[in-house]
Amino acid sequence: MDISKIIKPFMQWNKDAPEGVQLAQRVTEFLRIKIMDGELPPETQLPNEPDLSSYMNISRSTVRSALAILEQGGFIQRRWGVGTFVAKNPPTYNNLSLNSGVTQLIRSSGAVPGSVECLITKRPASERTSVHLSIELGAPTLVVERVRLANDKRSVFTVDVLPLSLFQTPDGQIPLDEFEKAIDEQQSIYGFFRQKLNLEIHHGIAWIRPVSAEEYIADKLQLKVGSNLLHIEQVDFDNNGEPVALSDEYYVADAFRFYIYRSNQGEYR
Repeated sequence: MDISKIIKPFMQWNKDAPEGVQLAQRVTEFLRIKIMDGELPPETQLPNEPDLSSYMNISRSTVRSALAILEQGGFIQRRWGVGTFVAKNPPTYNNLSLNSGVTQLIRSSGAVPGSVECLITKRPASERTSVHLSIELGAPTLVVERVRLANDKRSVFTVDVLPLSLFQTPDGQIPLDEFEKAIDEQQSIYGFFRQKLNLEIHHGIAWIRPVSAEEYIADKLQLKVGSNLLHIEQVDFDNNGEPVALSDEYYVADAFRFYIYRSNQGEYR
């Protein structure tokens, strides 16, 4: 196996990675994805630090930081005097520090993503929506509800609220049936924003808490009422710092394992 061919695409991957994320964390996520996708199988020996630094065009200190994070997370093992190897049984953790979307999150956990019971409706903005998205109370919004599958198992229920004004571009109104078709074909909302609206998501701010499944959500996920869920409420912002989407994601408690890279360096965002 020529590992250099697997590692060298990092430079292109890094150009498309979310902004506002430290380089060491990007290296960590790139290598973690390669491990989870099987491109770096269990017990594969990784190149040494100087070679990784050369392949990825980054400093050795950044490589060292990334490898330390991967080792602490259980993805790699260092064998004294021998080298660094992919763990025999790497964990299926998902990095909540990256704003990659539910589809990518499911895929990076090693599962095949899918969705069912998609419902798209127009609704007036509630008080909560108007506050989070900085729009008038009652302003028209598009609400997208989906049950997200991981290997055909109901794992996440998502509700995305978008201002209808997003679909009004300088070239005219984007037909909503184009959006509905994209969602039916299981394209990501982020992808539609980028391709059709020329809109990039710069960052998101999320609030995370455990909740008990209410009847409606329990029915969607085919769980008992009161079952444990992880609720992630998030507001996404464009490159101008304007809020463009409000989402609620309800994760089945035992479906995923998450980790967050916490650094005592860098600016607060």
